[in-house]
Amino acid sequence: MTYTQLKNTKPIEFGKQFISFIIGTHDDDRISLNYYHQPETGEVFAEVIFGKLAQGPPGHAHGGAISAVFDELMGACCWVNGYPVMTAQYTTRFFKPVRLNQDMLFSAGISKVEKNKITLEAKLMDGSELIHAEARGLFILQDLEKFKQMSQIDPDTLKYYEALAKHV
Repeated sequence: MTYTQLKNTKPIEFGKQFISFIIGTHDDDRISLNYYHQPETGEVFAEVIFGKLAQGPPGHAHGGAISAVFDELMGACCWVNGYPVMTAQYTTRFFKPVRLNQDMLFSAGISKVEKNKITLEAKLMDGSELIHAEARGLFILQDLEKFKQMSQIDPDTLKYYEALAKHV
């Protein structure tokens, strides 16, 4: 599927720039996704196909699977734009069901930055640009020292995150 929104975007490399808890490579049974960043606008996109293990209603993606992609996408949008964050709250509104094994496009962009609060808006559309769902999220800017204390981040990944974190 070719989406005009992906013009002039850069792929986000899994494991180097971004670690996904969902999945980053093609797997017909789960969720297949590829992330892209539009540096000029700051938007982040995800080309997604929900496989049979992401099923909710028969033949369609589970709302929780869709919400998980929204949450991860909005967080990634913050991180690649220099805001190391954690999710505080997000809401998802569903308009149309998403068929399994259908190419879909998620997009997210930062709509407001107020001190340590980052607000994002996101949407999910099909190839004809019909919107199937929308999300809005509130993320809280974090000190990278807190992340160092929370986990064992390997030195190369930490250097990458420190280079991104221009807003701390």
